[in-house]
Amino acid sequence: MKRTLAYQFWERRLVILVHSKDAPSDAEWKVYTDDMRKWCQQIRGILVLSEGGGPNGVQRGELESALGNDTFKAKTAVVTLSRIARGIVTAISWFSPTIKAFSTLQIPSALEYLEIPTKSHDGVTLAIKGLRQQLDLPPE
Repeated sequence: MKRTLAYQFWERRLVILVHSKDAPSDAEWKVYTDDMRKWCQQIRGILVLSEGGGPNGVQRGELESALGNDTFKAKTAVVTLSRIARGIVTAISWFSPTIKAFSTLQIPSALEYLEIPTKSHDGVTLAIKGLRQQLDLPPE
């Protein structure tokens, strides 16, 4: 089965998650949420880049449970071309104000939102390229 997501815990502070155009399987999502549960006390931000795929409602609930939704305060930036996905993220932000949507042209703004120092942006960009390669996605 072809992978639909790739991620890493960059410098033990930022989770970078890349989604393909397809939704993740439950098994693939479980591995991700298990890792998030282990890392949640150290996570300072989450950067999600999506080609259109993403978790379903049940999977989002599993992630909230893994992170301890009431105590987890790190910011999340969702970067996607999809206006629909950005609209969904905006609606979610009404109830969860630490999440914000960005277009793919706004990655520097997303990194600023996540409080990643400018000197670290090149490192994040390299990590994103590596994750995209793992999913056989074209370079941005």
